[in-house]
Amino acid sequence: MTRVIVDDPSAVEVLLDSSKTRLLAPFMLGPHTIAAVAEATGQAQNALTYWVKRFVKLGLLTEVGCGRPAQYQAVTQDFLIDPSRVMPLEDMLRQLNEPIWARLLQGYTQEYRRVSPDWYVQLQITPDGYLIRRPVTPWQLQTPGAPLPELPLNEYTVIGLSREQARELKQRLAALVMEYFEQQPDTGPGEMYFLHLGLTRDAVYS
Repeated sequence: MTRVIVDDPSAVEVLLDSSKTRLLAPFMLGPHTIAAVAEATGQAQNALTYWVKRFVKLGLLTEVGCGRPAQYQAVTQDFLIDPSRVMPLEDMLRQLNEPIWARLLQGYTQEYRRVSPDWYVQLQITPDGYLIRRPVTPWQLQTPGAPLPELPLNEYTVIGLSREQARELKQRLAALVMEYFEQQPDTGPGEMYFLHLGLTRDAVYS
């Protein structure tokens, strides 16, 4: 199949929604019935039927063969979405990343709640002028020196790097992630962790 450029506003909106592309993905691999994809994705069959019809109407899916039940397949395995005439760049990036951030935030909330149902946010200035903002539990405040709770990694900082250092750091982080990805046991992954690494020039100082 050849690459298909998508610039129709309605189709662009659908393809930028990760919850919809998860429904489309099985059909990109090959022909499937609605029932088979509903079972694989855990989607209600009636809801998936609605979206299959919508995908067909938008030109993303097509019915293949003449058998029954009907089978559908994506018109390509390579969609190139062009949102430039539909929305500004910042809106495109927001649509791509907000669902991912929401999923990460759910994971943070779950882990924080396991440690304590109640939290404060401490805003503190250090003697050397660094501003610290961090969540703390009531028992941390009541018992100074108590061991810190084990929480998910969620560090934000601004550091001065040369272009070469930033490039090296990006490459080393990516290599480290791939190293652990390749170490997953043959029996399948254990607990699933959501990983988010970010490194970019700070727009505030650009």
